[in-house]
Amino acid sequence: MTLGECLNQLHNDLLLIDLSRPGYPTRTVAELKKTMPLEEEGYEVRIRSFNFGRTQKRSIGKINGPNLWNET
Repeated sequence: MTLGECLNQLHNDLLLIDLSRPGYPTRTVAELKKTMPLEEEGYEVRIRSFNFGRTQKRSIGKINGPNLWNET
């Protein structure tokens, strides 16, 4: 899946923390769509569950790699 396809699965107002940069800046999905190369392959949307499945948070990461952006 491309980075653009992953970002299209999320709401435009969702805040994501960029874990690949020092200081962990936050950006909305809409801002990432404007500034990132969306055609890059090899990404996936991951869903993590907390509180026995009652709370779910999404992240985007490289396949077989680390998470790059986590939902705040």
